[in-house]
Parts: sequence; C-alpha cells; structure tokens
Amino acid sequence: MKIKENNLKEIIGFIILTMILLKFLRWLVGEGLSDYWNVMFFSELCILIVVSLMNWLYFKVQVETRIGYLRTGLLLSIPALIPAAANYLQMKQLPPWPTALKLLALSLLVGCFEELLFRGMLLRSLLIKWRGLKHGPLLALFVSSVVFGLIHLINLMHQSLPATFYQVEFAFSVGMLLGGIYLRSHNIFLCIFLHALIDSGAFFANWMNNSVTMQTPAIWMLAAGIIVFAPYYLLGVIYVRPSKRKTIFE
Repeated sequence: MKIKENNLKEIIGFIILTMILLKFLRWLVGEGLSDYWNVMFFSELCILIVVSLMNWLYFKVQVETRIGYLRTGLLLSIPALIPAAANYLQMKQLPPWPTALKLLALSLLVGCFEELLFRGMLLRSLLIKWRGLKHGPLLALFVSSVVFGLIHLINLMHQSLPATFYQVEFAFSVGMLLGGIYLRSHNIFLCIFLHALIDSGAFFANWMNNSVTMQTPAIWMLAAGIIVFAPYYLLGVIYVRPSKRKTIFE
C-alpha cells in the first residue's frame, strides 16, 4: 500500500459540501423534471462526476481496485446479500423494463459516488492517518461509518424523523460492513456492486409502494435499528481485527 497523507478536514468539508450540492441539484432539477427518478438520476450523475474529478485533480487519493484478494472479498460479502434479498422479497410486481433499467442505473450511480467518497477517499485517508495505532483500521472504519451515517440526517428535509433515524443507523451498519470488505478485499468495485445491489432492492420496493411512511416513534426506531443492525457492526469489527492488520496494510 502506497502511503500518502491527505487533509482530512478538507475531505470531510468536501463531503458536507457534496451532500449539500446534491440536495440543491435535486431541487433545481426538480423544477424542470416532474419524474422523481429522473431527478434522482441526473443529480446523482452530476455528483459522481464532481467527486471523481475532485479526487483526480485535487485530493489524489489512491482508490484500490486489486483483484488478488477478490476471493476473500466475495466470501466476506455474503452477509451483504441479506438486506438486498429482504428488499427484493417485499416486491409483488416488477416495474416496466424502462423504469427497471433506470432504477438499476441509478443504484449503480449512487453506489459509485458514495463508495468512492466514503470508502475510497475518507476511509483510506483515515486508515493512513492512524496506521501507527494498533486498532487504527477499526478506528478508521468506525469514524468513516459514523460520518456516512450522520450525513443521511440531511434527509430530514424531506422525510420523517423515525425514517431518518432508521436510515442513519442502516447507513452506519452498511458502512461498517462495506468498509470492512474494502479493507480486506482492496477492491472498490466489489463495494460498489454490493452497495448498488442493496440500493436497487430499496429503489424497487419504494417504486412499488410509491412512498414509505413510518409512524413509529423515533425512539423505538432508534432502538430497533440498534438491535437489527448489530450483526453488521460486529462483522465490521471482526473483518478488521488486529490479526488481519498485515493483510489490510499490504
């Protein structure tokens, strides 16, 4: 692993600005497009281009795409199939194929920009910063996952508090799982695929239900999320345990 220090304050600031820009783009594009999924697609595409260009031209964080540990990554990825399957099992009908293709493409766009931003840039930079600590990988994984979860609080602008709490906890748990997979597999494309798979199931389920409304009190959603997603927190911890330090930094 090539070591290069990065300005974490700049990266975190860029993440915040990126999410604000995403919300602004959705509002701006929404003024001209009536279809919700078209608005999402165009906005996410613009953000992916911005993130890619900023990393290429300014941050220059080396995003890993190695295949030597792909078999290990695939084995560690099996638990990530559970939330995807849960979403797909909610479906009672498939959307028309043009809509289905649009939702799949949107899932891939979201997976690309979020994995590049949070695992490729933030997690890797934190890992390099704390490489001298015994539990540096775990600390980097935890902090990057917390940021990934908290950034979803911006969704309070258009959804309820219980639904947002649940989403924040789910994002944190996915961050722990995918971050652990990234550190062990050294392959961002695997994380992008898994992220897109999970999101595609959610998008299909949301399309079928049109909208999701949660009436459960926020405190109960918070408690339920902690219990339901606890296995993913633990898997992330197991994936980056000290005995795997050599593999992570190789």
